[in-house]
Formats: sequence, structure tokens, C-alpha cells
Amino acid sequence: MKGLGRWLAGLTLLLAALQPAQAEADRISLYPGYSNGQRLLVEGRIVEARSAAPVREADGRLTNLWRNLGHFFNDERQGQPLQLHLQGQVWPLVSDAEGYFSLDTPHPPLAPGWHQIMAESRGHQGQGRLLVVPRENRLGLISDLDDTLLISEVTRKHRLLGNTFLKNPAQRQVVPGTAALLARVAAANPRPEAAPLFYLSASPRQLQDGIADFLERNAFPAGVLLTKQIREDGGGDPLLDQFTYKTRKIEGILARLPGVRFLLLGDDGEKDPEIYAWIQKLYPERVAGIWIRRVSPPPRQPLPPGQRDLAEVLAATSLPELAP
Repeated sequence: MKGLGRWLAGLTLLLAALQPAQAEADRISLYPGYSNGQRLLVEGRIVEARSAAPVREADGRLTNLWRNLGHFFNDERQGQPLQLHLQGQVWPLVSDAEGYFSLDTPHPPLAPGWHQIMAESRGHQGQGRLLVVPRENRLGLISDLDDTLLISEVTRKHRLLGNTFLKNPAQRQVVPGTAALLARVAAANPRPEAAPLFYLSASPRQLQDGIADFLERNAFPAGVLLTKQIREDGGGDPLLDQFTYKTRKIEGILARLPGVRFLLLGDDGEKDPEIYAWIQKLYPERVAGIWIRRVSPPPRQPLPPGQRDLAEVLAATSLPELAP
């Protein structure tokens, strides 16, 4: 494992020196935002634009490694003014020391559903989406990504590194049946196209685009993708403490959408059963059910009371958790 780490470190240094950049061009990323109809949360980042070949299913491992490592090398635009546009409203913002920016503010009335948002700076633009959750949509879902929807083999670190860095979104393997299951959850709402679905990943935001590409390629319903903000200054989200990271994110969602009960979907490869049991203990009236994919090697520990094996859920013809 140490030898592999040194090999990856050497490649990343080489990549940093050779990766081409577009002179004076900015890349503005807007991460999916959401609103309860009164207050919105939108986040993004502005960095130097770098060229990258489009993803192809036939790409080889070296091509994938080069592209994936390239996501981690950014010349951040520090202290750069920009404007966020939404339905005729404009908010001025300034990026921080690592190029990140965020907006958490009341907004004028917006129709429920998905809205296009745009950020611009120095003649460059970035596009994104904002979900305004309809009041009548009362059933949501918060789902883990790795080994829950996307086969990553987190419990086998060499396999995890290979899946993450040597494959691209067109080559990653989906957990069978999960996209259709999430569509069933969305359909339990009066307005399925604007269901409060959240994809909660422990991956860094540098991999956000690839995860979003994977979800779209495998026909997962539209949702808000949340990834970790990893910062060189030690701020942002905790790098290794998944319990704290996921608990904070889930509690933030619950606070912003008080009228929604959530299904929690995860796996037993790391801490999802314990995290979800803790959330259910704190907010029992807000948890509609907990579904866990079993990926840990035998002998497996029993799931906490009330949690269901995802395999049983996928095989079920009816789900009481989806009843109105």
C-alpha cells in the first residue's frame, strides 16, 4: 500500500508540471443547490481552466489515471469577484483563498421545481441547477454513493483506488436495481420530478463532475449531489471522520426541509448503519426507513433494529415506507 501511495504521489507531481492550462481562462463550477421555497443554499468554486479529453468507454487505465489525477490540480482564483444569477436576481460574491464561494440567503418567490442558475466572472460563466422543493413533496431520500449505488469496494483499498483512479464514469459499475428504486421513491411524491433526493458522497469535490456523470449515465433521478470540501488550510469538511461529516450534512438537510421525512440509504462497509441509527435516535419522526446494502465480509454484524437489508428491499413488490 505504501509503495502504491509513493507511485501515485510521483505521478501527481509529474502531472502538475505537464498538465496544460488555458491561458487566463476560468472554470466556474456550481454545485447543485436547494431551497425550501424561502431560503436557498448554493455553493461553487472558481479555478483556472484546464483541458481534458472527453470520457469514453474505451479509455485505457493510463488515460483515466491522467484525467482523474488532473482534477486535483487547480490554480484557485483567490478573492475574485463574481455574480450569481437566478430568475433575474443577481447576488455579488467573492471567492475565498481556495476559490470557493457560497450563498445562503432568502430569495424572492420561485416556482417549485428545478431552476437554472448561472455564475459569471471576467467574461466566463458556469451553469448549475437549484431545486425548490414543493411543499406537497413530503418523502425524501438521502443516499450514500460508494458501495451503495456505485460499486467501489471500499473495504478493499487497492480495489478502491483502482476503481476511483483507473476507471471513468462510463466504466464504473452500478449496483443493480438502485436507479429504479430511487425512481420509485421519487414517484411516491405528488411531484416526482422535484422530489427531495440527496446523493451524499464522501468523495472530494474534485470528483464531483465524474460522480454526476455516473448518476446521469445510469438514469438515476435528478437530485442534489453533496461532496466533501477538502481544503489545504484544514477547514471545510473533515477528511477522515465520516460520522461527523455525514451527520452534519443530514442534520442540515433536515433543518432546511422540516416538512419532509427521509429514507436513508447506505451500506455496511464503513459507518452508515451507525450514522443512520444515531440520526434516527435524534430525529425519530423524520426518518421514514433505513436501507443498508451488505458489503462487509462475513461474519457480518446484525443491522441495528429497524434497518432493512437493501437486497430485501430491491426484491420487494411493495414498500410500506413509500405509503403516503
